[in-house]
Amino acid sequence: MNLMLSVRKLTKSFGARRVIENLSFTIAAGERVTLFAPSGSGKSTLINILCGVAQPDGGDFALRAGRPATIFQEPRLFPFMTVRENIFFPWKIRREVVTGGLLERYQAWLRVCELDGHEQQFPCQLSGGMKQKAAFMRGMMTMPDFVMMDEPFKSIDVASKTRMIRHLLDEYPGVTLLLVTHNLDEIPLLTT
Repeated sequence: MNLMLSVRKLTKSFGARRVIENLSFTIAAGERVTLFAPSGSGKSTLINILCGVAQPDGGDFALRAGRPATIFQEPRLFPFMTVRENIFFPWKIRREVVTGGLLERYQAWLRVCELDGHEQQFPCQLSGGMKQKAAFMRGMMTMPDFVMMDEPFKSIDVASKTRMIRHLLDEYPGVTLLLVTHNLDEIPLLTT
């Protein structure tokens, strides 16, 4: 089995409150895994540890992805950049050329996310759901082989969420996914 992620005896506390205790699991390449738990149970903390934003108090993990992406529950868009500039920012900082194939993928995601016509708008001109769609697009446009998603659909309507997940599964059939959520309705969308 080709493991993409191995987590072993992970622990994390905030003061006297332990939010992750002795957590161990593995995810094989191509698997789609959902961690379902109520709010406040450490799901976002786990994603923050796995993507390097936070450090665990104990245990360890090994992420073997070549191109990981993290999609957070808040958009984390740059307020002084347009939608297009935010989405293509990873290419700008790496000084990579935006090719025709990448532009085609961008146009497809714009249609799926219903953001066509909004590319030149700034985040302050968008609704919460539109901002989240732009952040989702930015993560998926990098063609990741492993995607960690921290409740990325919480401000997105059901029809849009369904369309986005279908496009993700159609365009990236072998991608490894880790979704953390407290919404039971999202689980079957990613497992079918």
